[in-house]
Amino acid sequence: MTANTFYLVQHGRAVDKQENPERPLSIAGKQETQTIAEYLKKLRLPVSAVFHSGKLRAQQTAEIFAAAFSVETSTLPGLAPNDPVGSLIPRLNIENALYIGHLPQLQKLTDYLLAGSEEAGIIHFQNSAVICLKQQAQAKTGHPSNTLAVHYQLAWYLPPTLLTPST
Repeated sequence: MTANTFYLVQHGRAVDKQENPERPLSIAGKQETQTIAEYLKKLRLPVSAVFHSGKLRAQQTAEIFAAAFSVETSTLPGLAPNDPVGSLIPRLNIENALYIGHLPQLQKLTDYLLAGSEEAGIIHFQNSAVICLKQQAQAKTGHPSNTLAVHYQLAWYLPPTLLTPST
């Protein structure tokens, strides 16, 4: 049996499109993301790489996490808001990688991985929230082709509201 642990993150809170069409992180978004990243670093979370969609708010979120864990960031196709879930699944193969994306795509991806349906409604993401998923593949017993059955399990979910005082 093989296993792979990875993390999904919705980008930090961004300014309104009317304020800035590029939608950079807001001050609160930067602070919440920094708080989460520092907390996870204190827990010695093993982050090996940080990937993002290429949109400014995701890139800025990635840079905060990458700085906390002293790793590189890279753009990864498949993390944009409306990308099909199926285009990203084969790319979730780097142990302890952190993938920063957007709604509705992250919501649909998580629902699909955990329940087999993009509309299951299992996790409700928050900006800067991190979820840890574990992928397990095991040989199908009695199957002549040695194929693997892949299962995903939710290990934990950390929204920023658990670490930041309410306003």
